[in-house]
Amino acid sequence: MKKQALLLFLFLLGQQVFAQLKFIERFEVDSEMDDPLFEMINSESGLVSFRTIPEKGLNLRRKFQYFISDSSLHSVQGLIEFPIKEGFDMLGFDTDKNYLFILFTKGFAMNSDKYILQVDLESKRGLEYNVDNVLDMELVEFLVQDRKAIFMGTSDSRPVLQIHDLLTKSVHTLQGIYGNDTQILQIRKMPDTQSLEVVFSRKGAYRNRDLHINTYDMIGNVIQDLRVDQFGEPGQEIMDGVLLSTGKYQEAMIGAFGKDRRNFYQGMYIMDINEFGEFDFKLYTLEDFPNFYNYLNDKTKEKRDADIQKELEKNRTPGINSMYAIRDVRQTENSYYVYFDQYTVTNSRSGYQNTTGSGAYRYDRWSRMGTTVVNDPYLANRFPMSSSYQTIPEYRYVSAHFVKVAKVGNVIWDNATSYDELITTYPEAFGEIAVVGDDFYHMYVEDEIIKLSFFKNGEKIFENQEFELGLVNEEERIRDTNLASLRLIHWYDRYYLLSGTQRIRFLNGDGDDQIREVYFITKIVVDGDLYQPEQLPD
Repeated sequence: MKKQALLLFLFLLGQQVFAQLKFIERFEVDSEMDDPLFEMINSESGLVSFRTIPEKGLNLRRKFQYFISDSSLHSVQGLIEFPIKEGFDMLGFDTDKNYLFILFTKGFAMNSDKYILQVDLESKRGLEYNVDNVLDMELVEFLVQDRKAIFMGTSDSRPVLQIHDLLTKSVHTLQGIYGNDTQILQIRKMPDTQSLEVVFSRKGAYRNRDLHINTYDMIGNVIQDLRVDQFGEPGQEIMDGVLLSTGKYQEAMIGAFGKDRRNFYQGMYIMDINEFGEFDFKLYTLEDFPNFYNYLNDKTKEKRDADIQKELEKNRTPGINSMYAIRDVRQTENSYYVYFDQYTVTNSRSGYQNTTGSGAYRYDRWSRMGTTVVNDPYLANRFPMSSSYQTIPEYRYVSAHFVKVAKVGNVIWDNATSYDELITTYPEAFGEIAVVGDDFYHMYVEDEIIKLSFFKNGEKIFENQEFELGLVNEEERIRDTNLASLRLIHWYDRYYLLSGTQRIRFLNGDGDDQIREVYFITKIVVDGDLYQPEQLPD
């Protein structure tokens, strides 16, 4: 009887776990397991997925493929193709209004020939632009605003940013950026004011780093230069940050701070910037985050909390043991939801350092867990391993941290989950959060398992609940999954997208077993309220 009760409980438990995460829509494209993957970006027409793939035959030509999906992953037009010049491949991409722009390069050298394909997502027509007169650079970022292509990269180990007008062919270099000991942290398009905002740091007097937030017009002139040359106590510096608009020409920058020369993290800052360029800081340390060590067991957490208290009693700012990098910020009218990761970098004898703690320059580039630098042309160009790496850095993820803080300053709640010492060679963030009312979700993929954590009003309801990859059609089965191809992103509301390549087993019309190889996008819905913890029967 006990055995039957246990089996019934396990069945019901499995049903409840499945209910918290459900695969609800799926779109497939015939594709071999090791074919190039589709990038994804939002547009006015819907979700755009695109890639380049070699043509069949003995040539160096590739073709460009894309399809547009609605919120149910339906694609009316299906797969659309454009030819690509021989020897060229995709390097960068962006959308502007209802156009998709693809930057193609003939090889990845600094002086490689380049051109841009503009695709009208409404008419499905393409137009090519040559890229002339742009400075030879190791490209880091490519954006388009108002038919002007923005190239950001490094030349002679110095950052450079140029604007190339696609119609007039004129090229303008942004002022005040090119220089020694300068690092660009973020670039934001400002379509409402037809301007660009660039965040960069530069070594100032006494070896400290000054932060600049510059606004430029679209011919490279400085409209506003906001310089942050004083921060916190002596020796404290801004380690990373995400700049975002808070409305009415006001902004906020949120990130980690600490002592950069010692790589010693101490907490989170919020810099409020008004419409006149005036700013002030709010600083938060472990004293403000009582649940920072919630990813540990009770005994270890108690010890860490006691260590913090000892530091505070000595009037010292307690430190964070590992790198503490901002990953995402969501905002409501009155509050911010901030997501940090804590991790360490190993095997970095080559001297490689992820100098921007948040990792990516690109503010709208969705991450792919499992892909190495070598497999991603965009990242390979940013971090050219062949010339500067002796070993591939490994990232050991310790924990994920979440804070809800009121815009007036007070911390509403904080919490954390464990990564169970996850190790990857992928240098970008891969966790994805969703904020739905008072519900907060954190989700990522490890191997073939989706892991989901759920918080309600800051209280941890469950942590790293595991879900196997699934299909919408219950009569089909997953035979193989290319683990390196998997990408999980938050789309909107409580919906996520999972994509990659798989072999699917199914029965044809005659009832015979068949296998198809596909690239897929699956829509996933999460609902933490369906979680019902139960006790095992006696």
